[in-house]
Amino acid sequence: MEWGKELDARHFAGTVILLAGQLLYIGECVADSLQHTFGARISTEYDSNPAMTQSHSEGVWRAMFDPSYSLMGTIGESELTAGIALLLVRSSNKFLSPNRDNPSAFINWLRPIESGEFGLSSRYSEVATRDAGGVDATGQVPVTSTNATRTLSGNWKNELSERSTLSADVAYEAVAYKGGTYTDYSSRSGGLNFGYRLSEQTSSFFQVTGNKLLPSEGGSSSTLYVATVGANWQVEFIDWLVQAGKTKVGANSDTQGSIEMRYTGQRSQLTLNAGRSVSPSGLGGFVKADHARGGWSYTLSEYSNAGIDLDRQKNLSTSTSPTAITDNSRVWIDHDFTSQWSLQTFYQRRTTREGSAKSISSNMLGLSIVYSHPDL
Repeated sequence: MEWGKELDARHFAGTVILLAGQLLYIGECVADSLQHTFGARISTEYDSNPAMTQSHSEGVWRAMFDPSYSLMGTIGESELTAGIALLLVRSSNKFLSPNRDNPSAFINWLRPIESGEFGLSSRYSEVATRDAGGVDATGQVPVTSTNATRTLSGNWKNELSERSTLSADVAYEAVAYKGGTYTDYSSRSGGLNFGYRLSEQTSSFFQVTGNKLLPSEGGSSSTLYVATVGANWQVEFIDWLVQAGKTKVGANSDTQGSIEMRYTGQRSQLTLNAGRSVSPSGLGGFVKADHARGGWSYTLSEYSNAGIDLDRQKNLSTSTSPTAITDNSRVWIDHDFTSQWSLQTFYQRRTTREGSAKSISSNMLGLSIVYSHPDL
């Protein structure tokens, strides 16, 4: 059964990549304007504890190659974008950290309409579950676990007046896992958003969404309903976003919300975000989680930047383990040699704890050479 699911995922990936390739070819033939971008990243990194065990038995070196190509063009009033990428990972110890070949592809179509716009998107991606973020990456995540995500979505937006807008979106998502104790699932979601601009600096919104989750191996489905109100305002160099709402899954209701601050200065940027959310997960149904994130970057010179990223994710409701907390801290420096070549280096520490068990940590050190060539 798992082999069949992998074939289905690979078939969908092949279809998306084929469609992306056809779009690139069609764009070359009929597009009014085109912009190409090719990029590649060559990286090496050392992970002191890839298995995330208490004993810190052995570390591994990884080598990675990540080429990508994207195209953006216009045909009449429509805008088309497509892209393909492949992440190749090779490990010094395949048992502790297996080799991976993770493709991804996307196609987007956007067309202006009277007083608004309408768009369609399709995306496929494969990624290590530990690197995917969110509640699936919380706790003791096997280094061998990967997931493949297929997404089809559509969105519509219309300006009702100079101050108000109305938008709607629908999406289908299917997630298949390899490794770990995750459950494959698909979800169907939709929502409406009404926005109102109170002033040049302040806007508000009201949003209602619904999301139905169906486990791929059978079992009962579950539905999440969310109603949210929020506001966004600008004060000098700072943007604030505050939102709060009610969630309901079956007979259970709860609250969720978040607050975010973005500061943009002449040489530095700071982002802070904290909140609670409920989202679909391979850990079983809809999962509630708290998060706190912070990111700071500083321009050292015309060619160099440095920064610090902090992230904490607390999984509050899994059916497979106690409450899990994962902390990630990362320090990085980027340097541009030319407009096309750059060097990036980072240090990252990951710590995870489940229930009352002792915390487990790993340290990573990495170096990347990045090439980017726009408008080929």
